[in-house]
Amino acid sequence: MSMSTSFPVVVYGASGYTGRMVMEHLRDVGVPFIAAGRDRARIEAALKLVPGIENAEYEIRAVEHNVDALARLLEGCKVICNTVGPFMRYSRPVVEACLKAGVHYLDTTGEQHVVSMLMDEYGTAFAKAGLCLIPSTACMYGLSEIGARYCLETPGVDSLEMTEIAQAVPTVASAQTILDAVRHPAYFLKNNELVRYPGIETSDITTPSGRVLRASNWGGTSNPIWFSRDGRVRNCRMSVAMWNQELYKKELELERAYKVQLQWIPEEALYPLLDRMATAITPGTPPRESRFVHRAIDVCVATGNTVMVRSTLMATGGYFTTGLLQAYAARRLVTETPRVTGFRSPSEVFGHRELMGALESYGYAAIKVERLV
Repeated sequence: MSMSTSFPVVVYGASGYTGRMVMEHLRDVGVPFIAAGRDRARIEAALKLVPGIENAEYEIRAVEHNVDALARLLEGCKVICNTVGPFMRYSRPVVEACLKAGVHYLDTTGEQHVVSMLMDEYGTAFAKAGLCLIPSTACMYGLSEIGARYCLETPGVDSLEMTEIAQAVPTVASAQTILDAVRHPAYFLKNNELVRYPGIETSDITTPSGRVLRASNWGGTSNPIWFSRDGRVRNCRMSVAMWNQELYKKELELERAYKVQLQWIPEEALYPLLDRMATAITPGTPPRESRFVHRAIDVCVATGNTVMVRSTLMATGGYFTTGLLQAYAARRLVTETPRVTGFRSPSEVFGHRELMGALESYGYAAIKVERLV
């Protein structure tokens, strides 16, 4: 047995906060892994912060961020959990290395423009290779998709109105992602067509407890892309609100700054500027989440001509749920031949009820589905 076969999963971006959460849950589900990234010393420091790491099976590998180096790293492996964002900047070499090495791809991106890029540029090649290409295996928007698919179990549903309310602890990469998303168009699904938002759209939403929060389309989310490929669904749009209402205000400020000043700056000069702005939002790695503080609510109201269904999904910290979803998905891909391949959503590959069962087993989430009409 080769060294890589002994470690069937690669966690790429292992020195980051999300990578730590993925490794913690891989250890918990008993899957050996390679902790990979560009800086061995940073990975070693991050691993010291992972609970229970002393009885995990893993090895550390430093790797350059290019296709050939990553493909060599992946030889003999089955799955990569890619946590290196912003994904529009950094995902292509990882995806291409997966194709070269014959490895399934998971990532944590919720960026609609990245999801669309992966679908358009790599979906067919992954399907031909019998490999899975699965973005958004994360709290955003893997959980909201689960709730929507529960609603779609009711015959006659054709429209999904989705909202998420989260207590955010953004990492530096998450802040960079917000800035990157401002630069790209966002879409919602209307009458079977993806329609472009004119800009960041805000709206008032009411929480289940009756509190009114200001929400935004948050880059469109991945759900309109998933459900544009589902013949049952004609309409799908999603709004996201943060309990910390200052975050959506920052998003609007960034959009205005980009339209007025930043869009004229050449890309090679723009990225360092955006990164300095991201650091101003989140100067460093956030503290570990608290399950008693960081909670999220995903609601989907699904309608048809004569039906209305609502799912309400309550979840704990977003990085906890992301770590578990990644580890659960990786374990399934290591153990099984996936039922579908190519560009797919998490629920399409693993089943929304199975994913929900994994979340419930950890006490990370619970769901209620109500037939209203």
